[in-house]
Amino acid sequence: MVATLPPANARVVLGHENGRLIHRGTVAVRGPCAPSHSELLGLGLTEPQARALDCVLAWFGNPFDAVTWDSPSGIDLRWGAWPLSGAPLIAALAHWKQHEPEAFEARLGRLGVDVTLEPVSLHLQGSRGAPPCEGREALALLGEDPKLMASLAQAGRERGAQLAQLEALIAQVLRPLLAASSPDAAEAEAPAGPFTSARALAVLFLTELRFGRRGITKLMAHARERAGQPASGELAGERLAEDLRTAGRVREAAELWRLLSSPELGDPP
Repeated sequence: MVATLPPANARVVLGHENGRLIHRGTVAVRGPCAPSHSELLGLGLTEPQARALDCVLAWFGNPFDAVTWDSPSGIDLRWGAWPLSGAPLIAALAHWKQHEPEAFEARLGRLGVDVTLEPVSLHLQGSRGAPPCEGREALALLGEDPKLMASLAQAGRERGAQLAQLEALIAQVLRPLLAASSPDAAEAEAPAGPFTSARALAVLFLTELRFGRRGITKLMAHARERAGQPASGELAGERLAEDLRTAGRVREAAELWRLLSSPELGDPP
């Protein structure tokens, strides 16, 4: 299915997967239509954090304009490079509307979509006599209506919306993750923390992306296994990869090893 949208008759190709509409995306994380490295740094990331995030999104994320679902059952709509779902997705749209209200209105507002940042909420005006809805119900309808789905995908091609995706990702996912992975005052043997290098940060970010809180808990436990020695995020990644291999999850183990061995994440000369 091809949707043609204003302006300039932009085309968005929608497909079907497990009975759900999807858009696989066309705007790669690295490319002329995506934010630059300096723009990543402008969002408040350190150089190692920006390198790590860029690497993880480029290798294991989605295009900025991808719209998919979180599982074969299609419970939560997902949008963008991380990809975002639920409250972070709504926050990204709200950040975009806040920074570029006219662009938001042209893509989504004209179709009855509205968002607020405080509190984070999404509202969808009903069409053809349907009542208005909000929250997760509204998100689900965004993914069920071809025009709304295509317009959300098209929004992901806007630079402002891409930066809003990253802004929401950093605020709602990465900042809490980095705070939780930092050593407390009692861990004086590793004052900088186990996740400070670009490589260790990439391992941390990929673990969050692929496995969520359960994976992070296991990674942190591995980082602190060596009694009397500084915690090591890279060694923790190796041990987590070995756990995955032993459990028969060879693909996920290989993803971690790609990060652990990539020259992209080495210390700069």
